[in-house]
Amino acid sequence: MNLTNSVLSKTIFIVVENQNDKDFLSSFFQSKGFTVKAFSTPQAYIDQLDDTQGCLIADISTDSMDGSSFLRQLNQIEHLSPVVFIAALGSISIVVNAIKLGAFDFIEKPFDEQTLLQKVTHAIEDFQNNIDVISRYKALTDKEKQVFACIVLGATNQQMTEKLHISTSTVEKHRASVMKKMQAETLPCLVKMLPMLSPLNIDLKPAWCDIRTAYQGA
Repeated sequence: MNLTNSVLSKTIFIVVENQNDKDFLSSFFQSKGFTVKAFSTPQAYIDQLDDTQGCLIADISTDSMDGSSFLRQLNQIEHLSPVVFIAALGSISIVVNAIKLGAFDFIEKPFDEQTLLQKVTHAIEDFQNNIDVISRYKALTDKEKQVFACIVLGATNQQMTEKLHISTSTVEKHRASVMKKMQAETLPCLVKMLPMLSPLNIDLKPAWCDIRTAYQGA
């Protein structure tokens, strides 16, 4: 598998308790040309976080923290790197929750080297789309972010008018601006961006927006 300079420029972060697994993963990715940083606990990884771009490979469950709790903490601090979890047999329910929280993918033990490399490479390449969507969202004004929340919750223009205390014409203006800035042609396209925004820990059910809708993904 040919790796581009763009992929190899990213650091591989490894959070694995088992020393043999940690040594194998470190050696494997170093042999492919990556810079590797390895940690034994999720907290050790969190404590050293900076702006270094890369991919996080982590145990789905450790003695100190499971994958879902780990991701929630990462989302609270706007962690902007793809996460690939290592899962053992019987941990599917934890994996499903982790995917919902924004994990990119998972791989089961024992490791298949080619599959492992493919998953990590795809995570690095595809996560750039997430960064683009996050950048678009951050470019929204505060009022547009409120309208964004209402839109993905399925609110009508009338409901937004009442909840946001603005006129219908202003709602329509903000709604059009949100769709344009987010580069979403349709509501389903906008909703599909939500998992990409998980690192921002966005509250889609704020007190001011107690709208009862059919949307259950928030």
